[in-house]
Amino acid sequence: MNHSTAPINLGGAERSLIQLVQDWYDRDPDFEAVFITKHPRGQFIKAIEEKGWAFKSYRYRGWTIPQVDAPLAEKTYFAREDYASTQQIISFMEDRRPDLVVTNSIVAPWGAFAAKVLGIPHAWFVREYGDLDHGLAFQIGRERTFRDIGLLSEAVFSNSIAVRDHIAQYMDDKPIQVVYPKVDVSSLAEKAAAEPDRAPFGTDPGLKIAVVGRLSDTKGQWRVVDAIGALDKRGIRASACLIGSWTDPDYDVRLMARARAAGVADRITIVGEQENPFPFVAAADVCVTASSIEAFGRTTLEYMLLSKPAIVSVDGGGAELVADGETGALFTPDDPETLVEAIAGYAGDPGKVLAHGAAARERAIRMTEHEYSNDAAIDTLTRLIGGPAYKLPEIARYWFALPGLYSEMMKTGGQTTVRFVATRVKGRLRNLAKRPIAVVRRVVGR
Repeated sequence: MNHSTAPINLGGAERSLIQLVQDWYDRDPDFEAVFITKHPRGQFIKAIEEKGWAFKSYRYRGWTIPQVDAPLAEKTYFAREDYASTQQIISFMEDRRPDLVVTNSIVAPWGAFAAKVLGIPHAWFVREYGDLDHGLAFQIGRERTFRDIGLLSEAVFSNSIAVRDHIAQYMDDKPIQVVYPKVDVSSLAEKAAAEPDRAPFGTDPGLKIAVVGRLSDTKGQWRVVDAIGALDKRGIRASACLIGSWTDPDYDVRLMARARAAGVADRITIVGEQENPFPFVAAADVCVTASSIEAFGRTTLEYMLLSKPAIVSVDGGGAELVADGETGALFTPDDPETLVEAIAGYAGDPGKVLAHGAAARERAIRMTEHEYSNDAAIDTLTRLIGGPAYKLPEIARYWFALPGLYSEMMKTGGQTTVRFVATRVKGRLRNLAKRPIAVVRRVVGR
């Protein structure tokens, strides 16, 4: 069960899911995966079609939303599609009778609901905080959402120790297994060896910094812009190449306006979405994951595998990857000066850049061969098959169907309601004619 169409590019959650499934195929010739994913067609469907894997797509949203106080009309509009899709997913699973259902990401629970209606073992991969990293709002609150994730799952996985510790407080001592995302080291090096399609940095760039990720406030590229401006005032020269798409139409313009205000617009290059971002990373001296918090930090691991010192937040999964002062540096998001100092520590010191970069690669390779591997996850998932599974009461399926029945009624222009009311009135009149005194007493009593 996938949560996103990936309209522009594959996110870390989608890439991790695809790699997990590929690893399972590689070790088990009898394995078969069928994807339930979001409609319409996006980069995720394209990616699994290229693999030759089966899928079914539906229109749905989720139980996390972009804003806390969404309008009632918006909530009910998407709830109608979510109910309809859940009914269809239940029917699809009932027809296929899978041995196991796996939900990827906390955004959409409909596959979990369908599995529990049918009593099928279910596992949940939690790959984000939701509110802390992506600014999403939990419709029923954070605590109840994660508690339900534990209730609806025979196994729960997280993509970092930090995320495990965060959600464990809501799951009543339910075991949570850590699985680090897997990165193909050999293909990464091949991709990085290609020539970038445009110059990542201008002339006389000073310390070269690469930042990969969707351009947004939550990803924190503005912090790097501000830091370069602060360094410039100290007489330290640095430049940044920002690689990634943006959802707000003018976000790139706003970033460049910020750079102009700091007097460093000539040292900020925005190259947009890149199918292969790694040549731009290879051209840098150091790399920064500028978010306040990351559940894991896949780009951080990729930086390190390409022998780049990584500067990341002290909060979240990135701090598990980077050894401060050995393979990179940590900064405190609420203290801008810590990022400035972290970058300044590499400016004018190519020996330190090389030493930390080499150590970063060694550490990253160890992390990819860690006990928190896809193989360990697949072992756990395999053990769930044929085992006991929580099953919702039979009434649950009926309740999932009710909104659809209401929608069908509305399509008739209210004729069903008129017929129902007419039948009720006819019955009341019949009772009044037969037992007028009893009817009057009952009405007066009410």
